[in-house]
Amino acid sequence: MIGRRTFLKWGTTAPVFFSQQTLARAASAIPQNTIVVIDGFDRSADPERAALVLDAFARAGLPVTCVVDLGPTSQEALAPQSAVSTMLKERLIKTPGLIEVVPLVKDLSRMSPYFQARAVHDAIQALHNGFGGSTDGAPQTIACDMRDRSVAPSGVRASGIRTVLARPFVSAPVRPEAWEDGVVRMVGGQRVRLKSAQNAALFYPRQAVERVLYLSAQDFLDHPLARVAQAATTFALQVLQQQGDYWVSPILAADIQFRDAYAYKRLMGVHFVLEARATSQDQAAVRAFRRELSGAGVPTSFGNDPTSDPQSGYWIGLGGAELTKDVAHFRFSEGGVGPRVQSTPHEGYGIAAALSERDRVGLTAQNVLNVPVIAIDDPKMLINASGFSFGTADCVLAISAGLLGNRAYRNALKDLLYQVLDDGITDVVSLPEYVRRLVPTGPYLTHFRRTQAYQHDALHPPEHRHTEREQLLADAKVAWSYFERWTNPETGLCPATVNFAPGQRRLHEAVTMWDVGSHIFALMAAVDLELIAPQGFQSAIRRILPNIAGRRSQGRHLPQGWIATDRFKWGNKNFDGCDAGRLLAALYNLDMHPLVQEKSAPTVASWDLEAIVADGIIHSVEEGKLASTFRSHCAHYAAWAFRTWGIDVNSPYEVLRGASQSDGQMALLEVGGHIGPMGAEPLLMEALEFGMSPESAYLADVLFAAQLEEHDETGRLICVSEGPINSPPWFLYQGLQFDAPGRVWATDTVDSLPEHRTNAFRDAHLSISSKGAFLWSAYRDHPFCDKLRALVRDRAKTPYGFASSINERAGQASTTYSDINTNAVILQSIAHMLKTEA
Repeated sequence: MIGRRTFLKWGTTAPVFFSQQTLARAASAIPQNTIVVIDGFDRSADPERAALVLDAFARAGLPVTCVVDLGPTSQEALAPQSAVSTMLKERLIKTPGLIEVVPLVKDLSRMSPYFQARAVHDAIQALHNGFGGSTDGAPQTIACDMRDRSVAPSGVRASGIRTVLARPFVSAPVRPEAWEDGVVRMVGGQRVRLKSAQNAALFYPRQAVERVLYLSAQDFLDHPLARVAQAATTFALQVLQQQGDYWVSPILAADIQFRDAYAYKRLMGVHFVLEARATSQDQAAVRAFRRELSGAGVPTSFGNDPTSDPQSGYWIGLGGAELTKDVAHFRFSEGGVGPRVQSTPHEGYGIAAALSERDRVGLTAQNVLNVPVIAIDDPKMLINASGFSFGTADCVLAISAGLLGNRAYRNALKDLLYQVLDDGITDVVSLPEYVRRLVPTGPYLTHFRRTQAYQHDALHPPEHRHTEREQLLADAKVAWSYFERWTNPETGLCPATVNFAPGQRRLHEAVTMWDVGSHIFALMAAVDLELIAPQGFQSAIRRILPNIAGRRSQGRHLPQGWIATDRFKWGNKNFDGCDAGRLLAALYNLDMHPLVQEKSAPTVASWDLEAIVADGIIHSVEEGKLASTFRSHCAHYAAWAFRTWGIDVNSPYEVLRGASQSDGQMALLEVGGHIGPMGAEPLLMEALEFGMSPESAYLADVLFAAQLEEHDETGRLICVSEGPINSPPWFLYQGLQFDAPGRVWATDTVDSLPEHRTNAFRDAHLSISSKGAFLWSAYRDHPFCDKLRALVRDRAKTPYGFASSINERAGQASTTYSDINTNAVILQSIAHMLKTEA
C-alpha cells in the first residue's frame, strides 16, 4: 500500500520547507499548521512593495497564499498585463512551492451550489487568462468573504476546488469545516500587519486549530520603500519562531487538505474511449477487459471519442432510468444545452459532460461540466507507468481502446489501475459516477433539469387537440352566468365571491381593483363571443369606469384598494400595486377594443401612478405607508401593465439579460423561489393580454413540466393557482415551491401564518384550479390540458358559473360557491382559444 507521504511525493511539485530547528523538534513537539494569506492584490496595490515582501518571505522559507481580485464586475480587478500580475507571475515561476495565487469570489458564501460552480469556473478561467502557464495546473483553493450565514460550499469541487478561504473583515476565531464532499473551508483568521510590535502577542499562543494570518497588500503602502523588506523578514521570522511544546508547520492554503485531520481522498474516473474507426474486435476487447477489471473491483465506463468534435461530449444521467445507462454521445445544441433529441422524460434527468484540459475544468455558462482528463493513448506512458504522476486533483483517465489489443499493454494498464485502487487515497469510479459525485445539486437544479428533460414532450405532444368550439361556447355561457346573476344593476359592479347555498346566501360586496380588472376582461370576452350585444357591453363599461375613478389621499390620486359593489364610488384609501396592475392590463386592452376605443385613457391619466414608483419598483400604499410589490409573483405582471401606459418600472424576474441561457434560467428560478410558490395566475395571463415575456415563458415551462411529471409518476392531475375557498382562511396561494426538494405543491395565505404552510394543511386544501385549467388550455395545446379542462367541465359547474376549484383529496368542488376571477379568466381563456383558432 502506498503511504500518504509517498503519494504527496508523486502528486505535488510544491514542497513544504522546514528549518533545521523545526525538523529536529518534529519528533517530540506538536505541529501548528500556519497559513499566511495576503489579500488586497488589486489594481491599486503597489507591485514594488509587494515584490519585496514576497521575496523576503521566500528567503525565510515562509509559504504565502496570494488572493487576487479578477472579478469582471469589480472596478479594482487586476488586469492580466498589469504590473502586479506580472510581478506575481514571475514569483510563481521563481519560487514554486512557496507561493500560490488564488482567485477571489467575494460572495461565494451566499451563492447556491449552481452559482458557486459557475463563479468558481469563471474565476479559474480569469486566473488562467491572466497568469497563463505560470500556475501549476488549475488552482485547488478559492477565497471569498466571510459571512455570518454561509451556504455550504457544495458547488466548488466541480471546478477542482478543495480548499475555501473565508477571509474575515476583522479578526475572527478560525473555524475549520470539513465537508462530506471532501472540501475544507477555513473560516476566519487574524488580521495582522507587518509591524512586529503590534503582532508579537498574536503569534505565540498555540491554537487548537490552524493559524490563518491575513495581511493586506494595501497595508504595505504604510511602510517606506526602503524598510519594507526588513519588516517582511522580521514578520516571517516571527511567524516561524518556535515556542513551547509546538513547532510551526507553515503551509500553503491548498496543502491543508492533505493534513491527517481532513482525510484527503481523490476521485478518479476510469473511462475507455472508442475511436470513430473502432472495429467490432475493438469493441469486444473493451467489453472483455472491462469485465476483467470489474471482477477485480475497478469500475469503468466507455464511450465514443468526443474530442474530434468540439461541440460534442457525453450525456450523463442524474436521475430516473438514466442512472442505469452508460454514457451516451451528445452534441451540444446552439444557444444552450438540452437533453438528447431521443431522450424522453421517462428516462430522467441528466447533464452534458466534456473531457477537457485541467485549466478549463468546471461548469460552463452553457451548463456543460468540463471534467479534467488525463489521456492514456500512448504505449510509452504504460512502459513508464511506475513513475507516472496523476497529481493531487480529481481527474478522469481517458484510456484509448486501441491499446487493449496488445496483451503487454493490457497487463501494464491493470498494474497501473490496481496500484491506484490500492493506494488508500483514491476513489476509483466510472465516468458517470465521477460526474454524479461532483456535479452541483439542489432544489433549483432539480427544477431546471426536469424542465430540460420535459421540454420536448411539452412542446411536441404526441397528439394534436382540435378545439371543441361548441363545448367551449357552452363553457363560456356557464362562466357568464355568474355575471348575469350577480352584477349589481345600479353600480354595474359584480361581487367578488358568492355563496348561494339554500338559506345561506352571502355576497362578498367588496371588490379589489384586481376583481374589477377581471370583470372588464369578462365583458370583453362576452361581447367577442357574442354572449352579449355591443350596446350592452358599452353600457356596462360606462357604469364601471366612474366607480374606479379613485380618491386622493396623502397628495396622491389613485385607484382604491377596494370598492363596494352595492354603493357608488365608495371604498377605502389604500392602494395595491399588484391589483392596480391587473386593472391597468384590463384598461389597456379595453382601450384597444374596437367598441370602446380610448374610453379608459382619461381615467388612467387622472391617477398619480408615478408617485408610487420608487427606485423603479411599484409600491402599494397601506395605511399611508409604501410597501414594495417585489415579494409577490404579481410584480412582473404588474410591471408589464404599468409599462403599457408609459410608466417605466422594474421587475424582479428580469435577470436574463446579459446571462447565458442556463445562468439566466437558474437565476430566475432562484428569484421565484425567494418569492414563494408559483401558480398559473398571473403567470399565464401575460400570454393572453400582452404576449409572453421570456421570463414568464420559462417559468411556465417549469411549472408545466412539474405538473406533467407528477401526472406521469402518480397519475394525479395537478393544476395550482391562487383563489378563494369557502372556509377560513378564505383565500389561498397554491403553487410549485422552487426552493424545496422534489415536487412540493405548497400553500400560502395573505397573512403567511405557519399553520397554513404545514403538510397537513396543504394536503387538506390542495386543489385543481378551474381557471388554471382553462388558462393552460389557452396557453398550450397539449393532451394534459385537455384532461384538466375535461375534469373541470365535469365536476366544477354550478348553477351560477364554475366553482373556484376542485379539492384534490375529495375530488369534489363546492357546487354552491363561485367567484368573479374564476369565471372571468375562464371567459378570457375561451375567447383567446377561439380567436386563435379562427
